[in-house]
Amino acid sequence: MLRLRLFFSSTIILFFTASDCNAFSAVDKIYHPYVETNSWELETRAISELDNELAASLSVYRLGIGKDITENLFIEFYAIGNKDNSHTIDIKAYEIEILYQYTEQGEYWADIGFLFEIEQKKEDNEWEGNFAVLIEKEFGKWSATLNLHQQYVFINDQKHEWEFKQAFQYRYRYSPAMEPGVELYVDQNDVYLGAVLLGGNKLWHTSINWEVGLLQAVSNTEEKLVLRMLLELEF
Repeated sequence: MLRLRLFFSSTIILFFTASDCNAFSAVDKIYHPYVETNSWELETRAISELDNELAASLSVYRLGIGKDITENLFIEFYAIGNKDNSHTIDIKAYEIEILYQYTEQGEYWADIGFLFEIEQKKEDNEWEGNFAVLIEKEFGKWSATLNLHQQYVFINDQKHEWEFKQAFQYRYRYSPAMEPGVELYVDQNDVYLGAVLLGGNKLWHTSINWEVGLLQAVSNTEEKLVLRMLLELEF
């Protein structure tokens, strides 16, 4: 019980030591420090800001394909697009992502992994690098996951920025097909809190995993709602 209190205390402290970051980029998916071996992965991800009528006013989409390189190294490539009221999706950036599983699951008190990302915008001479520490701990049928991101943005050979954001998920592993939980995303401008539902099933030799989350901005007067969705195929 003492370790549980220490884990959550350190999580809260880390959340509120964030620095500058773009508001809409605060919400993403929660990364887990594990590599699925001997599999390909197809992933589609959508994050939408909802207006007062619960219609998507702005959406960011990602389509990725990935493969494990070794038993503890996974690499994935993404195309990233935006959609506004024009109802067309424009590809805005490309990204490469590397996940390194540092510890074996259950080897230590918590499982640890590292995430490396490089993103290049199409229209502007803007590059973004991201490094994240991924921490996950199981408490019986509960799982707590913490992502600590540090980003570096390089724009037009002139503007350089350090950005920090954190994400936290606490979920109940009711069954492989249904895992309810809560998520918290924090950067300098926004704090988002909400509910998430995760699940997965096997179909022949393919694993189908999905996530749906609805998060509320709790740090400003605009009370923005964000819907995040993810569909992942592993084969």
